Amino acid sequence: MLHTRSLSFKPHNRSRHAYTFVELMVSLTIFAFVSSAMSSLMFAAYNTNRHVRGTSDATSAAETAIRRIIEVTRSAADLMYTDPQTGLLVQTPPDSNNLSYIFIYYISGSQLHEKIETAGSLTLIQDTVIVDSLQSFSVTQLNPGQTPKCYEVDLILTATPVPITRSVTITARNLTH
Repeated sequence: MLHTRSLSFKPHNRSRHAYTFVELMVSLTIFAFVSSAMSSLMFAAYNTNRHVRGTSDATSAAETAIRRIIEVTRSAADLMYTDPQTGLLVQTPPDSNNLSYIFIYYISGSQLHEKIETAGSLTLIQDTVIVDSLQSFSVTQLNPGQTPKCYEVDLILTATPVPITRSVTITARNLTH
């Protein structure tokens, strides 16, 4: 008689205590893809933040510089501009102490400076940088030979991702010369 062994197809009641090597590799691969995507998003967000902050800072600096030039130039008693290195020279009318001041806006390197001197003795009061990362600074008289004199001031700052440009037309109302 043949002895046949009965094969039972009972599931093994073995409990799983560990992952297989293939399961670990699949999970690590998925984790690597997700981590790579997240780091790319974080890097893109960082770059966007850097560009926005650079543009915002440059815009703020340009606006502040233009406002300072407008305030001084509008009440000027005398005004002269030859080139960016010599600068825009603005002489104020005398104050209550009978002192007049000369404001000089000039370029040094890639910076726009504001120098203030007393008009008679040319005593230096201050020389400060009002804009960094300057690309260009120019002043153009729009109506030569006419009064009141009008000037266009153009300021271009180097910023990321695009340069910041500010232009303003200033009418010098109190010029005596």
